[in-house]
Amino acid sequence: MTYFGTNLKKIRQIKGLSQQAFAELIDLNRGVISSYEEGRAEPKIETLLRIATYFGIPTDDIISKPLTVNQLANFTLIEDSISALTNEISPTFQELTSNGENKSVEMQKIFAQFDFVYFVDENIAKTTSYEKGAVLFLKEIKQEDQSANNYLFLENGKASISNTIVPTAKNYAIVGVLGSDFYVEQNAILKRLNLLEKEVFGK
Repeated sequence: MTYFGTNLKKIRQIKGLSQQAFAELIDLNRGVISSYEEGRAEPKIETLLRIATYFGIPTDDIISKPLTVNQLANFTLIEDSISALTNEISPTFQELTSNGENKSVEMQKIFAQFDFVYFVDENIAKTTSYEKGAVLFLKEIKQEDQSANNYLFLENGKASISNTIVPTAKNYAIVGVLGSDFYVEQNAILKRLNLLEKEVFGK
């Protein structure tokens, strides 16, 4: 017996997905998802790897132990999943230098810049400029003198965004964003303000 079906259902429910939506996400049909969740079938290795990789969960964890709500709702921990992912697809990245040259860059150099990633859920998407499904790269705040433009904080089992540290909660600095128009919008606002300043003050 594995915990795959139970964990699959928990992942789906926490992400707010119907069986049909989940099936479409990982290119399966709804009946297959139902059979997994009810324990009537076990996944093929390729399906297991696809689901584990998509949600950043180590394959061993998804089948061998019940996953906690905190693990699934708040963060995708990257260290274990990245090592598994790099072994499977061997991604390579090139660094573009200021003089136009490119050179290989180690994955660890990139991942050293942040501690966690967070997938923006519907709640945060409704209350901020971050789009649902965007990836926030987070650095754990250990000292209050650290500064960032925005913070993700956890309070009473819920994630929220603030532009200041919330003393009563656990805070994470947002050090990068992938898949959101947040910074595009910010730059557009700044450009409009600069134009307005030139019109008013002639600078």
